[in-house]
Amino acid sequence: MWPECAGLVGALLLLQGIVPLVQDFFHLCNRALGDQVLEIRNESRCSPAALSMAQLNGGDHQKWRLDSKSRLVSKLGLEGPEGFCEALCLDVAGARDERGSAVIAYRQNEKDNQQWQLEAVATSSTIPGRCRVVKVISQMAGGRALTIESGDQMCRDAALEVHYLARWSDEAGLVRLQRVVWNGGTPKGIIMERLGKQLGKGTGADNKACVLQDIRNGDMSYTAAGAASSLMPVAHVLRRLHRDGYAFNDLHDGNILCCLDNNSYKVIDLGSVTLTGHWVSQLGTDYDGRWSTNRDWRAFGVAFLGLVCGGRQLNLWDLVGTNACTKMHTGAQCPWFAPVPAGDPCVLPADVSSLLVDSGMAWTHTERLNIVSALVAMFAPCINDDDICKKLGVLAGGADH
Repeated sequence: MWPECAGLVGALLLLQGIVPLVQDFFHLCNRALGDQVLEIRNESRCSPAALSMAQLNGGDHQKWRLDSKSRLVSKLGLEGPEGFCEALCLDVAGARDERGSAVIAYRQNEKDNQQWQLEAVATSSTIPGRCRVVKVISQMAGGRALTIESGDQMCRDAALEVHYLARWSDEAGLVRLQRVVWNGGTPKGIIMERLGKQLGKGTGADNKACVLQDIRNGDMSYTAAGAASSLMPVAHVLRRLHRDGYAFNDLHDGNILCCLDNNSYKVIDLGSVTLTGHWVSQLGTDYDGRWSTNRDWRAFGVAFLGLVCGGRQLNLWDLVGTNACTKMHTGAQCPWFAPVPAGDPCVLPADVSSLLVDSGMAWTHTERLNIVSALVAMFAPCINDDDICKKLGVLAGGADH
């Protein structure tokens, strides 16, 4: 058995229990691991220091508090000159706002990779003892949850991603798997085809080099037909996953990359793919397969709008949210996250309609009608994947294949 370790996952919901102690300190535990709590491994006072899950023993290396700057600070402290102690904080290693990034203990700083939000999901009246059940959410742009994952599980996840890449390898909109390096039945390296720039900034900084930035800078442009045609292969990938009973579950404009040899896009990173009904057991019956499918297409809609609206960089995390975080940075609910009742009419969200009004001067009347038709299909309460692909095909100037 490999040891448990801490990391970020944008598509897994893992609940962390807070057991309150004195002086605002608490233990971080996980309901699936019984009495084990998060600790600084081997009581290390070095920076960086590894984290692990271990049996509760009351040591300072197992105690944490949330300070005024939203950092999760260890009671252990970092040894310094003349006995001075500097704080050790939970830190996303390398500030990598990506699925699977390691979380370590590191000397305190002012960056957002050390800032966390504790989002309560259960009150003390609904769980035994004095514990609170919360989600520990990174305040980096991706809004990813702190999770505990065993080495065994990480190996299984890597093998599963290889399986998905092979299973859907006939889809033109999926990155090509070229080689897998195996060791003892576990993939130790996955080599994929080389692709170009990502469509949008994804989880990167606002100045991240991407296609939408090039459009805003006037270095390239897309017609409505060109945007639909270039994203058609990605739409086909989503349709294929949904037909097979799966959801992409973590689609954003940072994992949609342009091809080097033609003007079309492919998706990468299938590490968050789940069965469409996966979230019912964790989020409730409203978050069923229909919701998972809707959410994939709303995320696709963000990328599509970016291309057809002059390179506008929409904030996916504020609009669609993540499974880890359903609220915007302002604290308000993400408007495109909540389930839509199946009987609701097919209407566009008000913010999408406003964006189309702002950007519509460059479109012909027919183009505008076709853009709206495709978007209405993407935001419909009951998604029809074939209908979306057909309407994108009409916008692209040809029939869907």
